[in-house]
Amino acid sequence: MGGFNDDWDLTAGVLEAVLSRLPLGPPLDATESVDLDALIDDLYAASAALRRSSVPHLDWQAWIEPVRSRGGGLAGLRALTGGHNAHFVLRSGTPRTTDLVQRIFSEFYLGPTLFEECYGFPARFVTGPGLIERERLLISRSTLEALASRYSLGIATGRTRFEAAQAFRAHALAPYFGAVATMTDAQEAQIEQQIAGHNALLKPHPYLLQLAADTLDAPSHGTAPQPAVYVGDSPDDISAARRADGSRRWLAVGLSPAGSALRDLQVQLGADRVIEDPDMLMRVL
Repeated sequence: MGGFNDDWDLTAGVLEAVLSRLPLGPPLDATESVDLDALIDDLYAASAALRRSSVPHLDWQAWIEPVRSRGGGLAGLRALTGGHNAHFVLRSGTPRTTDLVQRIFSEFYLGPTLFEECYGFPARFVTGPGLIERERLLISRSTLEALASRYSLGIATGRTRFEAAQAFRAHALAPYFGAVATMTDAQEAQIEQQIAGHNALLKPHPYLLQLAADTLDAPSHGTAPQPAVYVGDSPDDISAARRADGSRRWLAVGLSPAGSALRDLQVQLGADRVIEDPDMLMRVL
């Protein structure tokens, strides 16, 4: 669908899509100043009828084009559903107050110890190990070593700086990558540049790609910037590479299963190559 490069917005979108198929629930009053206990009590009371309802089957394929044609992301989804029952999905404010999507997602993902280290207050909904502990590399170490021996490698990611740092530490990635541009960098730049809009500098905006490339190869007077290749598995990854600064030549490499609708979409959006596995990179670069 595009526009869901933030995992929290993607989670909110799934919840809103499911809830949009149910009868309209009672209004929910959630503001920045509300007490979390009171907010959770209100949620349980307001959703009692919804919990007793059977959720109709969702044909996600049928949603792709209608949401994309309305701009993608949460805004495109809400344009399709009319925001029906979206008030139950609290994706606003801060995790300490009313952004329950980010809070609960992050508790499950990070686990209690890392969650408190990241956010500065204790987890409430999760007590077991975080899902981050089950992550594995999707590219072999030998391929990373081969790529790093020939190219300057960087990462442009929708993860926060804290989350990216955990992955680097857990998988010993520092020797391979000379630049890491994260959601946190985009948010800081958006504040500094006074740019309006929800995560306006995240993909498909090319800001993070350009930041990583410039860190690896800072253009100097009279020196042409080196070409860059961006590899990604979402439509927004390809769009970001196609929109990147024309002063540097960019190639977009898509990552998707052979014969899939995603592969067709990545080609349609202008991917120069599409591969099925990251370990094929040395063959196409």
